[in-house]
Amino acid sequence: MAEQRVARKTVQQSDPLFSLGVHIITWAKAHLTLLLYGVAGAVTLLAVAFGWSAWQQHHTQAAEGKLYEALKLLQARPPQRSQALTQLQELVKNYGNTTAAATAYWHMGHEHFEGAGYPAALEAYKQAQQRFQKIAPPLMLAFATLHVAYAQEASGTCDPEAVISFEAVLHSPASWLRGEAYAGIGRCYETTGAPQKAVTVYERALRDQDVSDNARQLIAERLALLQPVKKEQG
Repeated sequence: MAEQRVARKTVQQSDPLFSLGVHIITWAKAHLTLLLYGVAGAVTLLAVAFGWSAWQQHHTQAAEGKLYEALKLLQARPPQRSQALTQLQELVKNYGNTTAAATAYWHMGHEHFEGAGYPAALEAYKQAQQRFQKIAPPLMLAFATLHVAYAQEASGTCDPEAVISFEAVLHSPASWLRGEAYAGIGRCYETTGAPQKAVTVYERALRDQDVSDNARQLIAERLALLQPVKKEQG
């Protein structure tokens, strides 16, 4: 028996895995309370993360529902614009960081623009633009930027603010909007008394293969009216 105990003790002392296991068990016993707190903390973090994710999903769905209800009012016959605007304003106030809020600002801009409230339209479009930069595909940002340019043009800030916005559309992935952007830049130069610059932009537009046929025709007609001016000034 004594020889067996000595042999077992020798094996235990020489086996590094056994020795490591003993140390781990000893450490765990000494730090049991700390381990329990750590496990409880990890469980709490998982619960908070899950709860936050569930809340975000519910928040997003609620915002989309509010947007749907407001747009139904705009599509009614006749449109209930006043009530729709009120609902859109409440949506952006309560759900400001959602895609639905960005879209709501965009529709608010449309309503103000159609009512000739250009400064209000410009502010709404800018709010949509800022949000689309963070949470929406580049195409949505291009649309918002184009409407910012329209509102700047209509507000009388055609040069340089609107020109900069129209130029941003030219550099966006939305190639089918290039004709609109060229036309807008040309109009701004005409409005601010720079017809030669307008002619240069229109000629550039006609060389651009991405400009649609309809836009190309309108630009060509505008260019034909301005070319005599260019010859006189040249």
